[in-house]
Amino acid sequence: MRAALLESKKKISVGTQSDPVIPNDHVLVSVTSSAICGTDVSIWAGKMPANIPLIPGHECTGTVESIGSDVSRLKVGEKVVLNPLSSCSSCFYCVRGYTNLCLNGGLRGREVPGTFAEYISVKETEAFAFPDSVSFEAATNFVGLYTVVYSQRKAPYIPGGSVVVLGQGSSGLLHTQLAKISGAEKVIAITRSKWKLEVAKKLGADEIIPTGEVDPVKAVLELTDGLGADVVIETAGVEETMLQAFEMVRPAGTILQFGIGPEKISGVPGQSYYFKDITVIGSRAGLPEDFERSINLVASGKIDLEPLVTHHFPLEEIQKGFEFIDDGGDGGTLRAVIQVSS
Repeated sequence: MRAALLESKKKISVGTQSDPVIPNDHVLVSVTSSAICGTDVSIWAGKMPANIPLIPGHECTGTVESIGSDVSRLKVGEKVVLNPLSSCSSCFYCVRGYTNLCLNGGLRGREVPGTFAEYISVKETEAFAFPDSVSFEAATNFVGLYTVVYSQRKAPYIPGGSVVVLGQGSSGLLHTQLAKISGAEKVIAITRSKWKLEVAKKLGADEIIPTGEVDPVKAVLELTDGLGADVVIETAGVEETMLQAFEMVRPAGTILQFGIGPEKISGVPGQSYYFKDITVIGSRAGLPEDFERSINLVASGKIDLEPLVTHHFPLEEIQKGFEFIDDGGDGGTLRAVIQVSS
């Protein structure tokens, strides 16, 4: 099969790799689209350890090509999105339902072979059918949406509350949409990019704050009668916005730390935990049930994934695609998708 191979730091080639085997409980998926995620770029750039050389990628959609003898839920020809995580089903965390914390599995394209390939073999439990009304390209966003669904169901106060979403990249825009349809009384979208704020407004944000023009902390306090937001969702994963979250959240409120931050940050206001009586919630990936919730939200028209895909590259130009994203795109970039097959 044709596949991309991450050979070394910032070097991907496209060539022939061995076809995957199909154990009895697996399905063989013919890959159509696989998006370039920020994590993929970090691995490519050598900023995140990985089992190199390997096939990169983890945000993938395709069609079930064949099934193992023990498969009963999926059928040949179904359109599917893949769980980016593999899990062992038997470790301490898996048996307790936390497959996202599996001790023996890993992220596709980092610990195990990834999805920038013509075919991939996965457990039946790691593939989820989605309706024909959703394009393969847009459906790569289910991988982001399932993590957003998982994280928001851990946070209190969203229904009827004020919610700040710091950062309006693809994940931030999904958080903005989900918070609004989940019943937030006021959703406040914050980012530097004016065009992303306009997208956020169309997708449900009640208020938008351009950080290059105003003090975002002061603006949030003004919009919440001086109290701060009930929930602050940090999606950028940078020190500046992680610290701003502590200033924006109201006493007894919640910070949902969604973005993958740096290893350490300085200046964390430790006394805020006590004097503001706040809760800080971490969130890593998601669970299989969150894929089903995500697919239902999109199928019902409550969440729109289509606006999030802005660029496309064929598999043969994957190196160019990674360089494009690493350079910051073209000023109108949310997500780029690699077209593996038509």
